[in-house]
Amino acid sequence: MDELAMVRAELARLEEDERRLVRQLSDIRAAASAQRKRIEELIQTRGPLVHRLPVEILSSILHLALCGTNPSRKDILARVSRHWKSIILDQPSFWSTIEIVDSRNLGRAKEHLKRSREAPLHITTREGFLDSNDTIREELDLLVPCANRWRSLSIFTRPGSVFRPAPQSILDRIGAIRFPSLRCVKLDLGGIAFPTFLSPTNVPVLEHLEIRNHNYPNVDSMSGDMLPCSLQPDSVHFPVLETLNVSLKDGADFFKAIVTPKLKSVDYTSTAELGDPPSAVFSTLEDKFSSVKHLSFTFSSGDLDTPDARALCRAFPNVRHAEFCSASPLSAFFGPCEGIDGLRSPADYWKSLESVVFRGFDPDMWLETPVGESNAFVQWLVARRDQRQLRVHIKSLDVAGEDAESFCMLYEILREYCVVELGSIYLELESTLWKLADSCLWLYLPTFASVLTDDIGVVLGNSEKSGQTPHE
Repeated sequence: MDELAMVRAELARLEEDERRLVRQLSDIRAAASAQRKRIEELIQTRGPLVHRLPVEILSSILHLALCGTNPSRKDILARVSRHWKSIILDQPSFWSTIEIVDSRNLGRAKEHLKRSREAPLHITTREGFLDSNDTIREELDLLVPCANRWRSLSIFTRPGSVFRPAPQSILDRIGAIRFPSLRCVKLDLGGIAFPTFLSPTNVPVLEHLEIRNHNYPNVDSMSGDMLPCSLQPDSVHFPVLETLNVSLKDGADFFKAIVTPKLKSVDYTSTAELGDPPSAVFSTLEDKFSSVKHLSFTFSSGDLDTPDARALCRAFPNVRHAEFCSASPLSAFFGPCEGIDGLRSPADYWKSLESVVFRGFDPDMWLETPVGESNAFVQWLVARRDQRQLRVHIKSLDVAGEDAESFCMLYEILREYCVVELGSIYLELESTLWKLADSCLWLYLPTFASVLTDDIGVVLGNSEKSGQTPHE
């Protein structure tokens, strides 16, 4: 075969391959188009992604949406789809919170009790505007037979109500009942005697207790914020209680009465200026609450003195995290004084202290100049500089003008002796931005002569620490 014949044969072969590949490409394009159409059909058939979530994830989302027992929320979400409806109706956890308000809630309480099956129950009672003891008693008669399932109990007064809080009939009805699974109790006492059901026999696994004892000035029969109970010292035992949140006017009898070997966290609020000062409440309770690691306290009066601070610190000697939620004088806790077992100040009783939070402090007290010499807390930090550094968190403060400059000085000193954390600090001060064509952006802060400028500079860019502008 000559060369021309060979070339023609090769061309014929290549042209045949071309036709074959074109047919194959056409087939591939047709198949790809069919697959795209099938995908669209499947997407339309399967519906939105939210309908295809695993039951566990969808249940968690619905739980967040269905806080409380408001039936309208369940009805609305149950109408989204049959799948959602079946999850809401079939899972007992969606029906385990039962709220007692008035006679209209009785039917809903029965429905919740039925659908919750054997799930732990969370019971809340709120005094309605037209409540009667008979209505509340009827609903309690429905729930008390399931006392073994109660996981939490909350007794509140409806906001704005001028009627009595936590009717005594509720506490009388459950006074002799044993709640083997009850772990959390929140009470608004407001003049009612200390509940008899709060005993180690009746609530053997109670871990969290909140007692509110607010003032009801519109009710002549109320005794204000007083806790009208004749509690004896060490008479109320909570063997596994870990957190305690109390708001009382006269708390001496209460703290003397309770025995809490596993208590870890205490949040104590003294609700009246004429109530018991800490020295009256805790002076005889040295080391009683040695298991407490987190202590938060609020006093309506700022007239606390060194004996008050000493009594509080000695009662809770092993505190690691302390939170001051009032304008308590710094000198009371951190100022030097005599007669405290050779320690420099009452706060030195907290030998394991790791962090301190100051919330809503008085600028006049903290920012008095010169800050390094007038601030008792600063002096205390300087005196303990060879010990482990504390974490100090300052929250909720508005400063302007001269106070802003003093705050900068305070920040600089604190940063040298502790780890500083700031939250919701609002500074009102003069500042100027400069930028030339051939330079970086400059921030001119004449008030700042501190390391606070460096920290702000990390966020804003180059900062001018001195009072000089780039031109000067």
